[in-house]
Amino acid sequence: MRYPRHMTLELTAKCNFRCPYCYCVWHEYPALAKPELDTAGWRTVLEKCAADGVEDILFTGGEALLRPDLFEILGHARRLLPKASLSLFTNASRLDEALIVRFRRRRVQLATSLQGLATYGGMTGTRRSYRRLLTVIARAAELKWPMSVSMTITKANAHEAADMFAAAALSGAKAIQVGPMMLGGRAMSHSELMLSRDEWESVKARIRALPDARVPYTFCEEFICACRPDTPRQLLDEWGDKNRKPCPAGKSFGVVGPNGLYRTCLHTLIDFCGDCGGIYG
Repeated sequence: MRYPRHMTLELTAKCNFRCPYCYCVWHEYPALAKPELDTAGWRTVLEKCAADGVEDILFTGGEALLRPDLFEILGHARRLLPKASLSLFTNASRLDEALIVRFRRRRVQLATSLQGLATYGGMTGTRRSYRRLLTVIARAAELKWPMSVSMTITKANAHEAADMFAAAALSGAKAIQVGPMMLGGRAMSHSELMLSRDEWESVKARIRALPDARVPYTFCEEFICACRPDTPRQLLDEWGDKNRKPCPAGKSFGVVGPNGLYRTCLHTLIDFCGDCGGIYG
């Protein structure tokens, strides 16, 4: 099995947030995250990435900054793939100026998520405030290493979605992606937070009505992963997009989970990946 051009490496399932909308599949199937690869295991995955001609890698989790060997893994990736695009998604709770500078030196792009203003604590399952996150985003922009920002919209934070967007843009976000909560992972236990399609269209209209902040942005339209054969038909009928484009999962995009097993996409279970197996397929 050959890795696709674009890969996401889920370095750990550990996370210091408890976001109710989290779509990570190991919340449903914990075995997908155990045992977690050690440093040597991720070196092996990266060597396969290099051998297969992978062009870009997103490192994520869980929360990748919880791994003490993170920069050892990133350093190995940069040595093996000097021309590849490397990026890291983090909740930014541990991110500071010194770390931003280290990522910039290694040419690792940064992305984070702003999941609320007044609702930030509830949407992250913490007692934290959004203010520190906006400060970090602003400092990254000042250091000439701006961060991309994602926003997951739920029934709880939909009323402040436009304000969230404005706050990210004014703080110096490099780009913004906005999407509805997807049904999967921990979110399977919080379906009451799912937006209706009419509510989602209203969110998009309010964001589009904002003054132009000169920040590129996109809307992610996926409510549910249609690739999973365990998804009940009634849910596909309610939230599935009949006009969606063919999914690139397993073709141009793939995932290696915390335990080193390859999956065709972020939302797909290992049992449903056809002939994919371990690190080497």
